[in-house]
This record gives sequence, C-alpha cells and structure tokens, in this order.
Amino acid sequence: MKKRILFVDDEPNVLSGLQRMLRSMRDDWEMIFVDSGPKALQEMAQRSFDVVISDMRMPGMNGAELLREAMRLYPATVRIVLSGHAEHDLVNQCVGVAHQYISKPCDPDQLKSMIQNATIISGKLVDEGVKRIVGSIESLPSAPRLYTALEAALKDENSSMQALAEIIQQDIGMTAKILKLVNSSFFGLRRTIENAQEAVNYLGIDTIKGLVLVNGVFENAHPLSFSALTLDDLWAHTLSVANGAKILAKVENLDRHLQEETYIGGVLHDIGVLVLATQFPKQYERVTELVRTEHISIPIAEQWEFGVTHADIGAYLLGLWGIPASILKIVSLHHRPRFTQDKIFSPLLAVHLADVFCGSHSGNTLFEASSLDTTMLEAQGFSPHLERWRTCIDEHSIN
Repeated sequence: MKKRILFVDDEPNVLSGLQRMLRSMRDDWEMIFVDSGPKALQEMAQRSFDVVISDMRMPGMNGAELLREAMRLYPATVRIVLSGHAEHDLVNQCVGVAHQYISKPCDPDQLKSMIQNATIISGKLVDEGVKRIVGSIESLPSAPRLYTALEAALKDENSSMQALAEIIQQDIGMTAKILKLVNSSFFGLRRTIENAQEAVNYLGIDTIKGLVLVNGVFENAHPLSFSALTLDDLWAHTLSVANGAKILAKVENLDRHLQEETYIGGVLHDIGVLVLATQFPKQYERVTELVRTEHISIPIAEQWEFGVTHADIGAYLLGLWGIPASILKIVSLHHRPRFTQDKIFSPLLAVHLADVFCGSHSGNTLFEASSLDTTMLEAQGFSPHLERWRTCIDEHSIN
C-alpha cells in the first residue's frame, strides 16, 4: 500500500519544484500538493496521511497554525516543517508540534530520506496507539543541536576527525562526559585520553554520536517526580547496558561496525522510558507501582497502563529523528528478540542480554524485573552460553 504524503506551500513554483524533485517516488508514495492550510485540512478530513510537510510563511493560516491543528485532529500523522532561513520566529512557534525541520532550498536526497524514514516508522514498526501517544505530546523532545551539527558535518566529504572534535568541544559538558567514559575502567586504557579528538579516534564517531544524542535528551529532561526512578538511575542503567552489550559483541567477535551499532543500541534502548516518565508522570508512577506490587516487568506494566511500551515509543521517536533502521530494531525489540529473524548472535541479542544481566544487579526493582527471552534463546541454541556471557559482563562492569 502506498504511503500518502501531503505538501503545503502557497508558492506554485515551490510545489511544482517538489513534484519534479520527487517524481521518481510516484510508485511508492501518493503525493498531494495544496497551496494553503485550510485546503490541507480539507484533504486531511477526507483521507488519512502518513506525513504532512508544510511551509511556514503562508497567508491566512501559517504553517505553525496548520501543524498545531493537525496535531490536535490527526496526532498519528508525522509533521515536518519546510522553512526558509529567515523564518526563525515562525519555526519557534512549531516547537512541540513539528517532528522534523528542513530548510529551503532543500537537498532532494535529504528530503527523500526524511520522508522515507517517516513513512517507515509510520508502518510496521509501530501501531496506531504509539503514533497517537507520541503525536499528542506537546513538548516532544528534539534531537540535540550537537548531534545535528555532527550529522551535518559528516555529510561534508572534507570533514576530518579534527573538525568533528572541534564541534564536540563546543559543548563542555558533553566533552567532559565523553572523556570520563573513555578513561573509565571499561576501556582499560594504559594512558589517559585528554582531548575530544583522541576520544573520537578511539571510540569511533558512531559511538560518539550515540552518546551525544542520549546525553542531550537527558540534559533537557525534567526531573522525574517519583522516587522509584530517577534520571541518575536511568542514566546509570543506560551506560551499564551499553557497555555490557559491547563486551558481549567483542566476546562474540562481531566486527567493529556491529560493535558500535551494539553500543549505540544500548545507549538508546530505554529512551522511551524517559519520554513516558517525563511526559506522563502520574501514569508512569502507576507503572512503577505495578512492577513492584504485581511483580511484572516494565513493558507489561506499560502495556497495561498505556497500551504501548517504552520500546515502541523509543523506536518511533528515534525514527522521527532519522536514526538508522538497524538501531530502531534494537530499541523496538530489546525485550522481545524472538520477533526477529536473526539466527546468529547479533547486536539486538547483545543488548537484550545486557539489559537483563545489568538490571539484575542494578539495585533498582524496576530494572531487576526484566527477564530473558528464554523461548528464543532455547530455540536458537544460545542457552548453554548464558552463564559465560553473564560472567563476562560481571567481570568487566564499568565503575
């Protein structure tokens, strides 16, 4: 079934340009082009759209007003702003109602990639309940600026490790956290790494990006309002799982790329917990109470309370930010690897195991409630290796 995309811009030349630019996608997308906000709402009332992409500066109803109305009426639709460089005032009005932003004039490949990713996450990875919950959040977290800057620099063929390090050094707090991590006992270095460039060279840019992304989200999060779970608890568990998963990836001789993918998946695996706990504190407090009183896992309690889990929410949000599908798979399935077709040891399995093993000695009841997917482990012949893997993580736990 074709994905349906709605483009809104009051300039005919822009609409015709978009039609020419995206002609090659006609077999995959049903594209509708309209020149005003009211016409866009008429179209949306007649049929459902996976994505709406709107200009900002339009007469009558501007893009911010349109997207806010779309958010109220059709929260499951992904909302993207197409803005000019001089429209910062209007773009600011879209904070909390737009999922992504792209500047005019836009790069064709960037626009196609952004839409493709939005249509993927609106399909198989998540159900309508997830899209409704995420779509209804008024202050949806956005990808940190430092992460966006790194992504932009990586698209420049002339970018060097030094240039990337200079971008990171602009954020003193992030630089300090990266240096603390790379100099921790987990990496076992015989010398101290003292600057961002050395850290980038050692950790790899993909790992750095993962740390930047999750750290930025944590820094912008409101403190959690209940005692069963704090931001510090969640941050400690996040790093513990990421490190433990990468240990297993090394032990099982996954290549460097897959080791980095494993680490990033571990860093991001519980980002949905942060979103649900900060955006719906009263409901999430009930989740924590259910885990403690009913002796069930976090995903089961979330399913009872929200109808979705943090894994679903996290994967959907990261998809909106353009995170690769391989990482979305880890985030989405880290509690239920049986739903994948993997027959060999994979980054997903490494994160699943680390989540359970690290959670078992975290000291927090919520994380201790996670359990292994024994059905999948037995079916794939992994059960005999469990104690060895648990020992590997215990022996190399980060201080």
